[in-house]
Amino acid sequence: MRYLGLDLAWAPRSSSAGAVLEPSEDGGIHLVSTAHLRAHEDVLGWVARNRGRGGCILAVNAPIIVENSGGRRPVDEQLAHHFGRFYVDEYAANTVNTSHPRTIGRALQRMGFDPDPQAEADRVIETASQAAQILMFELDRPLRIKSGPIGARKDAANRYRELIYGKLPFCNPELEDGDALEELMNVDLGSLNGSRLGELEGKLDAVLSGYIAGFLDLRGPKACAFLGDLRSGYILLPTQEEEEGETTEAEATEA
Repeated sequence: MRYLGLDLAWAPRSSSAGAVLEPSEDGGIHLVSTAHLRAHEDVLGWVARNRGRGGCILAVNAPIIVENSGGRRPVDEQLAHHFGRFYVDEYAANTVNTSHPRTIGRALQRMGFDPDPQAEADRVIETASQAAQILMFELDRPLRIKSGPIGARKDAANRYRELIYGKLPFCNPELEDGDALEELMNVDLGSLNGSRLGELEGKLDAVLSGYIAGFLDLRGPKACAFLGDLRSGYILLPTQEEEEGETTEAEATEA
């Protein structure tokens, strides 16, 4: 089984990032590699090369099911309702401004990825990294990366990777140490310009998304929180609950 995390840009000319993770013999997850991705074909080619032959769950940090021509999706309204007090960014995802991720989502379905989180075949699911940070890292607000002064972004990126390295190894399933994870942890932030920093920020979001794919596989759908539905769009999030069947305080709708 392969777990892929994709931090997908909303615009085709903007950078995306990917992370490849796999389950370990001890029941944990380890990071295999990360990648900086650019064009439409680059993203789909990366998925095709890394999906593996033993099954794959791909978690995308971007809206991939979007049917409304204006305003926000119902799931975006629900996300704002449940996570607004944590200062999670509120987005208006519609067919006008999400044509790139929506196109990628449809292409992934043509490649054989089922958008149903409970399917048995290869699956593609939508997640939201800021809300996942709140749940997995027990934060009062998400880390502000990808925008703002470069110094503040570097501080946030450093804190982000510290949380990935310091928190996820103690979650269920645990994120195990390894060369690929150490490589991310050892990037010299001081030497990065804005572009290179953006690549690192995307990879960190991709790692968290890939972890969520593994969480779904190893803990099962009942251990996850669902907002929205398969028709109009949904978001899947991990929870810190130890007993399967419990969800966050968000009265999530099962997809």
